Amino acid sequence: MKKAFAWVLALALVLALAGCGGGSGYKIGIPADATNGARALLLLEAQGILTMKEGVGLAATEQDIAENPYKVEIVAMEAANLPASLPDLDLAVINGNYASGAGIGDSVLVTEDAESVAAQTYGNILAVKRGRENEPAIQALLAVLMSKDVQDWIAANYNGIVMPMGAQELTIPEIGSPVTLKVGASPSPHAEILEYAKPILAEHNVTLDIVEFDDYVMPNTGVEDGSLDANYFQHQPYLDDFNAEQGTHIASVGVVHYEPMGLYPGKTTSLDFVK
Repeated sequence: MKKAFAWVLALALVLALAGCGGGSGYKIGIPADATNGARALLLLEAQGILTMKEGVGLAATEQDIAENPYKVEIVAMEAANLPASLPDLDLAVINGNYASGAGIGDSVLVTEDAESVAAQTYGNILAVKRGRENEPAIQALLAVLMSKDVQDWIAANYNGIVMPMGAQELTIPEIGSPVTLKVGASPSPHAEILEYAKPILAEHNVTLDIVEFDDYVMPNTGVEDGSLDANYFQHQPYLDDFNAEQGTHIASVGVVHYEPMGLYPGKTTSLDFVK
């Protein structure tokens, strides 16, 4: 009887540890979309949590996990939902814009290296419908976003979870009659950056009408159907996939900043379990 009781007690202890994130079986959230999911898996590999099949690179999927020594459970979900899901996860790999919007940037445990292929590949772009790239007002917006003033502001305001691509001295075209540009953007950091650029652009006869979106579809469909003049929320690989899948005709005007993906604490508050 005593042996049976001891066995039951031991089993209960194991289950309790598993339930609170102890031992193995950590739940790690990652974005469900292919491009950001691959980045997340590579970041986990860089921390020694997983080992991916050789050579998969930025095409990595969960099926490419070669070794999972800590028996982590990958929980893929809509990227925007990851910050709110942290209480139910041990860790989560979160895009910089969603971490910034959720106010959790300071808690990040580790981020993609700024020189990594992923960080350099996934710079966030200003995009328009093809054929509009060289319109004076669009070029004025790009020039202001790439100016030293705006690029320095990005560097100073996001604690490394949003990084400028580097200032460029682009010519701001002369615009005689007032022009309004309706630009779709994610709330943070894209709309915040546009708000900072707005009064600078106004000095050059261009008024920004900033429209915030919480999804990755409507800003592109708006550019395609002409209800938006431009958008600023995505990286080039995502846009390439979107154009291919949706038959849209959207093009990059320039790369403004990049957002290193970060690994954020949920129920597990450190990476001490990685040996």
